[in-house]
Amino acid sequence: MRLFCIIALLLPALALAGPTEDLLGKLSGLRTLSGGFQQTVVGESGERTRDSAGTLEVARGNRFYWHTESPYEQLAVSDGQSVWVYDPDLEQVVVRPLTQDLSQTPALLFGGDPQAVSKAFSISEQSRSGQRVTYRLKPKGGDPLFDILDVTFEGETPRSMRLEDALGQKTIIDFRDLTLNGEPTPGRFHFEPPEGTDVIRQQ
Repeated sequence: MRLFCIIALLLPALALAGPTEDLLGKLSGLRTLSGGFQQTVVGESGERTRDSAGTLEVARGNRFYWHTESPYEQLAVSDGQSVWVYDPDLEQVVVRPLTQDLSQTPALLFGGDPQAVSKAFSISEQSRSGQRVTYRLKPKGGDPLFDILDVTFEGETPRSMRLEDALGQKTIIDFRDLTLNGEPTPGRFHFEPPEGTDVIRQQ
């Protein structure tokens, strides 16, 4: 009888658990994330317009390192306060304050405050198959960078992100060879412009 009462008390809490709590639980378990990515941009009519690949590292505290290596090199680095976007071909780096708006900086999904995710997005479960589950995030605020963000996990590991804007253009990011919760690479989240680089500061 006592066991039955305990189970009965737990049922309301279990009933409340849903996609939001499920996703926030996975994000809360991520302190760091590093590996490779393959990114594909698909136009509104379904044609592939751009492919790129590179490496990434993300850490709690809104820190990230996103290095596109091919077909053209570009580097985006955040120390949690500022963002450097470096284009070696142009010998130019743009520095600006990091916006805390998750709908403008999707990388903060993994490196920002997990509790901020539920404030910024409406969250639902898009699909589930075994250990693989896709969550759909729709920005609550105005003027977002994208209308829909689908993020797929396999167990506790992120596998992909898919963003769709108001014009129907889709950006698909597949993660590869990820390492979760390792030690951050020393100096990874700070950028020193190479000598001769034009530095453009934005407010």
